[in-house]
Amino acid sequence: MSANTSESPFVTATTWSPLGEGRYLGHIRPEWFQGRGAYGGMLGGSLLRSMMSELNDPTRAPRSLTVHFCAPVAEGEASLTVRIERAGRQVTHLSARLEQGGQVACLASATFATSRETPLVYTDARAPKVPPPFDVPPVPSSMLPTFGAQFDYRWCVGAVPFSGADEARVGGWIRPRVPTPLDAPLVVGLLDAYPPAALARVNGFCNGATVDYTAHFYAPLPLASASPDAFYLRTGHSRHAAQGYADDLAELWSADGQLLAQLRQMAAVFPPSR
Repeated sequence: MSANTSESPFVTATTWSPLGEGRYLGHIRPEWFQGRGAYGGMLGGSLLRSMMSELNDPTRAPRSLTVHFCAPVAEGEASLTVRIERAGRQVTHLSARLEQGGQVACLASATFATSRETPLVYTDARAPKVPPPFDVPPVPSSMLPTFGAQFDYRWCVGAVPFSGADEARVGGWIRPRVPTPLDAPLVVGLLDAYPPAALARVNGFCNGATVDYTAHFYAPLPLASASPDAFYLRTGHSRHAAQGYADDLAELWSADGQLLAQLRQMAAVFPPSR
C-alpha cells in the first residue's frame, strides 16, 4: 500500500470545488459506481465534507448526518448547495442538496456541536469477537461492486449476500486501499461500504438500494490514535423486512474495540432475479 495519503482517492472524490455562497462543484467518476449510480458512502462523504468546509469551525464536530437518496447519481458533473440553517451557542444545523441535470438527487441535514462538560460517561457497547484482520483473507475485487475496488475487505461477520442465511448479519474488517486518516466523511464511507445485512437472507441475486441513512458519530475525529493504514471493523444486522423494505444497523469499531459511529439505513429490496 502506498504511504502517500495526499493522493487518497476517497478524499479526492469527496472534496468538491467551492464556488462561493455555499455552492460546490464535483465530478462523479465511474470507479465509484454501484449498479445504476454512484455509491452512497461517497455521496454522503461529499455532502458532509462540503458542510464541514462551509461551517469552517473545527470546534464543532459532526454529531449526526442524514441523507435521503432521491435518484441515482450518474457519471459527470454534479453540484452541491450547503446552507447553515441555524447557529446557536454550541450547536449548528446545516442542510445540503446535491443536484445533477437540474434535478435533486440527494437531500441531507447535519448537526455539528461542541463538546460538553458532563459527569455522564459510559459505554455498554461491545465489539463482536472476530479474528485479527491479517488472519482473514481479502475479498477479491471481482466479487465486489465497482466502488469496492477502492477498499480492502476482510469478511468475517455473518454470511455473504444472497446466500439464504438464517440471520441477517454482515460485516468484517475494512480500510481504504490507499492509506487515509479516519475523518467523519471516511467514517460514512466505511459504514456504507458493506451491503445491507438483509441481503444475506435472500436466496439468489436481487438488487437493493438505499432510501436513506442516518449516521451518528461517537469519537473525536480525525482519530489520532490510528495510523492511516489501520483496519476498522464494520458490523451490520437487520431485524425487520417487509413490503419491499428492510432496516439495517451498521456499526464501526476501532481495532481496539472502541465504538466510533453507527449508521441506520432503510434499504429497498427488489424481488430476486429468476
